[in-house]
Amino acid sequence: MKKMNVLPFYMTYPAVAYTKENGMVEDLEYFQQMYLNGARMLQREIVKSISILDYDGSMIYDAYPDQLMLRRLSADLLGKMKKQTKPEDPLYKVLSQDGIDELVFLILLNEVLKRRHKKDMGFLQF
Repeated sequence: MKKMNVLPFYMTYPAVAYTKENGMVEDLEYFQQMYLNGARMLQREIVKSISILDYDGSMIYDAYPDQLMLRRLSADLLGKMKKQTKPEDPLYKVLSQDGIDELVFLILLNEVLKRRHKKDMGFLQF
């Protein structure tokens, strides 16, 4: 009796390469290392705070995140940082500057973007 080797259907498809998305996350992390000291301190605090929202089903992973919710989150983070810092902290001087709310919002958006793309481990390319 002759035994036939049968291949499953998925093995008959052409080879599939798994690639990362152009290294966008690596580029973003590289450029974040070039932040000025004040922005780098803010970024550290934002990373700590946003890690709470890093779970499946979070609003940061919505197809179109709500700008109002992100702005509110940014304002809450800024308020929390202002309450927690003391006048002798170097972050206190950064938080007391004009326009700091916009900088916090931009850093928050960068962090959300980075986390959204870290979840995408890449894409299949035929």
